[in-house]
Amino acid sequence: MREFITKTSGKLSKLILKEYPELSFGDVSKALKNKDIKLNGARTNKDVQVLENTKVSVYIDFDKLVSKIQRVYEDDNILIVFKPYGIEVLGNDSDLVNLLKREGVDVKACHRIDVNTEGLVILAKNSRAESVILDAFKKHKVKKCYTAWVLGHMPKNSDTLHAYLLKDENASKVKIFDSFMPMAKEIITAYTVKEDFETTSLLNVEILTGRTHQIRAHLSYIGHPIIGDDKYGNREQNKKFGLKWQALTSTEISFDFSNSFLNYLSNKTFKVKPTWLKYIK
Repeated sequence: MREFITKTSGKLSKLILKEYPELSFGDVSKALKNKDIKLNGARTNKDVQVLENTKVSVYIDFDKLVSKIQRVYEDDNILIVFKPYGIEVLGNDSDLVNLLKREGVDVKACHRIDVNTEGLVILAKNSRAESVILDAFKKHKVKKCYTAWVLGHMPKNSDTLHAYLLKDENASKVKIFDSFMPMAKEIITAYTVKEDFETTSLLNVEILTGRTHQIRAHLSYIGHPIIGDDKYGNREQNKKFGLKWQALTSTEISFDFSNSFLNYLSNKTFKVKPTWLKYIK
């Protein structure tokens, strides 16, 4: 059993899933049906609206849960996982690092992808590996490729886009400019059209600079926002596709760890497939 105090008001199931992302909606629904959830000590079987500062007790055996985190590769030094959308890599008690810790794996995050971007994340299992991986990222010796589903048809079959990105901390967004702006950072985004559909395109994307929201903002800036991305795209258009998260996945990662003890991983490529491909139409 686990307990927490709600920090905001909201629907009970959503508050529980936000607090414990290792649970599925089915887990919560089953617990409600069995009256295995209490609100301020009183059992409930309904997915009710809950007020702030409510004590929620969840009587689920967390140790018997099937992991939501798919392990793509693991050895004594590193762990590569497929992070689902809706989970932070690092930043709260229910982030990826803490989820893995609850499963008995102590890891250190070496990079991040957006909370609503799914895909490959590499984590270090010791300080020595962490140092090598961070150095490889710094020296651009880690290659990350993404698959993105965007609105419209791209002007070219492949292109390398150059622009400048400026963070807007107040709006929790970034802005893109064609020319340099004070405090802005250069961004380089390369894409290749993988497949064209009636009103959309499927892209392979590589970021040659790793900036906040780079792919989402850059593609939106040129008129091709990622489907499902309400922040940089069009919410009304997104509704037509029935996708509740952004169609952006970190699908491929490879390393150059030469001259280090992780050299055995050099030139190996790890790949996964997006979970949202079934929505393409």
